[in-house]
Amino acid sequence: MKSLLSFCLSALCIGFAANAQIEGQTLFQIDGQEYKVDEFITSYQKNSDIVSASSESVEKHLERYVNFHLKLKSAYAIQLDTLSSFKKEFGRYYKQIADSYISNGEVTEAMVKETYDRTKTEVRASHILLNLPKYEEDTTEVYQKALMIRKRMENGEDFETLAKQYSDDPSVQSNAGDMNWFNAFKMVYEFEDTAYKLDVGEISNPVRTDFGYHIIKKTGERLSKGQLKTAHIMVLASDSLQDAEVRIQKIYKRLEEGDDFHELAKQYSQDPNTAGDGGYVPVFSLGGLNSKVYENKAYDLEKEGDYTKPFKTRFGWHIVKLIESIPLKPYDEVKEDYKKRLKSSSRSKYLITKIKEDLESLYEVEINEDAKDHFLSLIDSSFTQGKWTYEPQKKSASRYIIKVEDRTVDYATFGAYLERQQRSFSDLPAFKVVVENAIDDLVYSELLAYHKTRLPETDKEFGDRIEGYKNGVLIFDYMKEKIWEPVAEDTLLQKKYYSANASDFKIPQKVRGQLYTSKSKKTLESLASELQSRSTNDSLFQLPEEIISEEVLLEKSSLKLPENFKFEEGLSKIYKHSDQFLMMQVNEVEKAKIPEFDQVSGEIISILQEKKERQLISELRKNYTVIINNDVLKILKDKLEN
Repeated sequence: MKSLLSFCLSALCIGFAANAQIEGQTLFQIDGQEYKVDEFITSYQKNSDIVSASSESVEKHLERYVNFHLKLKSAYAIQLDTLSSFKKEFGRYYKQIADSYISNGEVTEAMVKETYDRTKTEVRASHILLNLPKYEEDTTEVYQKALMIRKRMENGEDFETLAKQYSDDPSVQSNAGDMNWFNAFKMVYEFEDTAYKLDVGEISNPVRTDFGYHIIKKTGERLSKGQLKTAHIMVLASDSLQDAEVRIQKIYKRLEEGDDFHELAKQYSQDPNTAGDGGYVPVFSLGGLNSKVYENKAYDLEKEGDYTKPFKTRFGWHIVKLIESIPLKPYDEVKEDYKKRLKSSSRSKYLITKIKEDLESLYEVEINEDAKDHFLSLIDSSFTQGKWTYEPQKKSASRYIIKVEDRTVDYATFGAYLERQQRSFSDLPAFKVVVENAIDDLVYSELLAYHKTRLPETDKEFGDRIEGYKNGVLIFDYMKEKIWEPVAEDTLLQKKYYSANASDFKIPQKVRGQLYTSKSKKTLESLASELQSRSTNDSLFQLPEEIISEEVLLEKSSLKLPENFKFEEGLSKIYKHSDQFLMMQVNEVEKAKIPEFDQVSGEIISILQEKKERQLISELRKNYTVIINNDVLKILKDKLEN
């Protein structure tokens, strides 16, 4: 059995000042394996970005960080990394992330700068799309049709009318071709590039993208506001006593009379994700919301603190307040991020040639010129008909046509590739061009494949990222084997825990009914008299302007109710709560109850898994020697927490 030790490595202590640079020093060891400060700082700062403003203490994060690496060492010890399931998942991810790092070539400074400059301006455009397969080579007919449509516009016909008549964009009937506001990265590059270069009101010549031909009309241009921080009050169209539009108008009237926006959001907004926090919506940029209506209304607000009139989206009725406009970051701060984004954007195909040139300068490429003549001699008229097949000869079985470092493309592989290629040609070029293009394609493919195997050594960012993912998969598999599945499958243990702790899952008393609120007590008194005098079978009536009503199901702890609210069926008395008055027509009081086992089994499993994880960590800390460098930790605390 081994115990947790703390020590100061004297060699590391010498010369340390309070603000010493310690990133390269050892923070702790596990069975002699050293873990450096800079790795911990990266983890801590990443965690601080995820956790709220009151970030986790250094000691607490260090405890979790050490626990993570204890589990990781244990996972390697039981050889989870050798399982075929792990290798398959990790291999799939490796390919995916490697593709995003290298498939698009080196990003040039000029394109990054162009992209950044475009984020300073937002454009609006409409389009007419004529569909065309991505690799279609014969585009004449569709192109001529696009020219005809544009000619009709020049002769005075309306763009929107022609869009509805001819566009293949499925949304055209609802938006008449309007693509709304956008800036860099929001559209395929060819579309974006054309839209930015047009004058407002100008119509483009046909533009080819992977989707087909577009005719683009630029309808607007404005300076970018950057990201927006907003808040909203949302009312769903579901209340049986008061129409949603009527209710949102009453809330709007309260705003106009000076009531606090965020207090009204807490009381009346029916967005469960934002209401409790005063209606605050996460920061978004142009194109970042799934409601164009909300986005446009928000971007139309001029000053911080301004709010919209009520408007409707597919989610309900909204009032939106502008909290803050967050300007674009300086170029130097975003340059590296833009480089990464460009690598996976539609701009990439303009850089393919560059990466091929760069990779050819890094690795040795050999092309067997004799092989070209060999395959040209084999291709005949059947290739034109798409019926050509390659039949390898015994003497050519070991020959190759391409070699990249230690990777080769043999005759059989190249022949099979040519067979597949013939089916993609609609206008067949000369056979020599077919063979040369096939060789170029495979050289590029093999260069990429070889470079992927070298990425962890040649690209530190990639190496760190892939190592992080590998560790993450291992931890997931480890937790699944050691904790999650054993607990989830042990129903006897779960029921035993339920029997001993059933009262912990007690569902509190709740009240269901119609809640009425108003700034005027007299108005609620009048409503109470009317409600008491009416039969339950009476038809619905119009509530006074000063009263807002909503159907609710509330616990006693709800902020919507005063602490002394009486849980009884019928019409409640009028209470003073916060800065207004309320009363409630209580239709049902749900008694507190203990749920059945099946209703809380998921929560029980979670509790038992956490308990088992604590036990596992305790065992690992006994089985491994963990040594913390307390002198380094003290300096680290001063660096990160002060």
